[in-house]
Amino acid sequence: MEISTSTNICAFGPGRKRLPVEKSIMECAQAGYRVLDINFCMSLNPDSPMRGDRWKEYVLSIGDLAARYGIRFNQSHLPYYPVEQERETEVGREMEKLIRRSVEGTALLGARWAVTHPFTVSSFGPDVCAVRNANLAYFTPLVDMAAGLGIGIALENDFEYRAGQPAGRVYCAGIAELVDLCDAFGDDEHAGICYDFGHANLTGPNCHRQNLNMISHRLKALHVQDNHGNSDEHLLPFFGSIDWKQCMLGLRDIRYQGDLTFEVQEFGRYLPDDMKYLVPELSLKVGARLVEMFENGEEEA
Repeated sequence: MEISTSTNICAFGPGRKRLPVEKSIMECAQAGYRVLDINFCMSLNPDSPMRGDRWKEYVLSIGDLAARYGIRFNQSHLPYYPVEQERETEVGREMEKLIRRSVEGTALLGARWAVTHPFTVSSFGPDVCAVRNANLAYFTPLVDMAAGLGIGIALENDFEYRAGQPAGRVYCAGIAELVDLCDAFGDDEHAGICYDFGHANLTGPNCHRQNLNMISHRLKALHVQDNHGNSDEHLLPFFGSIDWKQCMLGLRDIRYQGDLTFEVQEFGRYLPDDMKYLVPELSLKVGARLVEMFENGEEEA
């Protein structure tokens, strides 16, 4: 198991301030990272090079920068949007273009899995079967595209936080729904699951080992982040309420073979730019302890 992190680790400042992905790559490399998750959610910024005609050159330049530091990419995060409300709008058409560019970019950078979010269709109310079928119809062409590029799509567990949903219902906040959707593609090589520990913690504490055992061989990627069970804080492990010993035992139960990838962009948001390097440095130390827990695998007394 290698320690990895999203390129959003040094991406944010106070308010709406955004820092270039190149900064995160350099800070992570200098801290000692050799594996990264390329976060294509950067394309949501109106001035992102991913929106221009030379987007492919930009992606390749990221790859060149990473290669100079001896870094490889293991996974990506695709941009996402409220599909139900906006797919047929101008915004939706732009988002669909960015999503497909990001899938291609994932392959160009040599990453194996592109992570994205299932969506809820509130107009279907409690009809989970209809929502499942809508997701299956929407994501099948994306899985097919990924397969043609030699990569896969990993669907991420969600949590119930969106306003406007009947009774707060969000599809795939429950792991059983996510497993069912993943299996519906019938393609273990190109459709899998990304487990987000922070999202799962918002559905109820002490669920992680059971969740991971349900996911089993479908697990292809991780978002390792912590919170206190009330909001999606994206903290480093041990700074929230998650029982990380049980999480690592859950990964050990299923013989997880992938990397441990942080998604902790909020942890250092308010650090001055010239101190952002502290977050990659600390995260590697935290990651080393998690890997130790995974490898040792002892139950606590």
